[in-house]
Amino acid sequence: MNLLRLFLVAVLLASAQAHAQKPANPEEIAFWESVRDSKNPEELQAYLNQYPNGNFTVLAKARLAALGENSTAKRAPRSQAAPASPPAGSYAPGSVAAATRLPQVGDSWAYKLSYPRLRGQWGQPTRAPASHVIKVGAVADGKIVDQLSIDGGTIAETTHASGSYLGPQGVSVYSPYLISLQDLPATGSLGEIAILDAPCRATYRCRAAGRIAGREQVSVPAGQFSATKIIVEESWQPTSTSAGFATAQMNGGRTITIWYVPQIKRAVKFSSRLTVGDIPPVESHFDLELVGYQVK
Repeated sequence: MNLLRLFLVAVLLASAQAHAQKPANPEEIAFWESVRDSKNPEELQAYLNQYPNGNFTVLAKARLAALGENSTAKRAPRSQAAPASPPAGSYAPGSVAAATRLPQVGDSWAYKLSYPRLRGQWGQPTRAPASHVIKVGAVADGKIVDQLSIDGGTIAETTHASGSYLGPQGVSVYSPYLISLQDLPATGSLGEIAILDAPCRATYRCRAAGRIAGREQVSVPAGQFSATKIIVEESWQPTSTSAGFATAQMNGGRTITIWYVPQIKRAVKFSSRLTVGDIPPVESHFDLELVGYQVK
């Protein structure tokens, strides 16, 4: 009964506090969404360490209390001046076995989608970033079914299999689970890449090829990791010349760079850059970076 009373009081305090605090930024929202339903007290504590005065602090503490954990005794609270801890799960194990590298149902990752400016875009409105939260819904027969929610909206499911492909998942990305579904050499060509984006099957003729560039340290909001780096070059042209003057503008290409970390079981960063062209078939100039995750 005391625990229930504590939880109800905490929720009431959270509601009052929400009116006094400024709105949470996209990174905090994405982080909270990735841990809010967790039954692991360490993941909730990671949110408290990262955002000691965050918009969801009281709710996180209430969740800890409901789980029978005393977060204050476990870890001393940090002052605002102290450096923040890395987001949940950024302390990855040193190695991962082939038999356990597949994602499991319930694994989740939170990303921030941002849009760097293109040359010639000065003076135009800045596009707001978005939060992408992905959870694994099923794993069977070498396929992964995951669920994407953008800014807390409707969930969309995508099925991923082994192989090399570009396809839509909020934005057009390259095989997000490639390193979980197959072994990769240290370097070398990936050959021609399948393209699943709808415009490339109708209005545009698209081609892509990739290569493994080797190992590289990558820094994302979730932490710093040693990653396998892959570079994909995609080009496109219109299927007909009926568009007139716009036909020339529809010719173009992009480079998309992807960093994979075996312990995270997924790509931690996608960086797509439009290299030429004015009317691309898909969103071609963006960064999608990991801000938090929980894997089993």
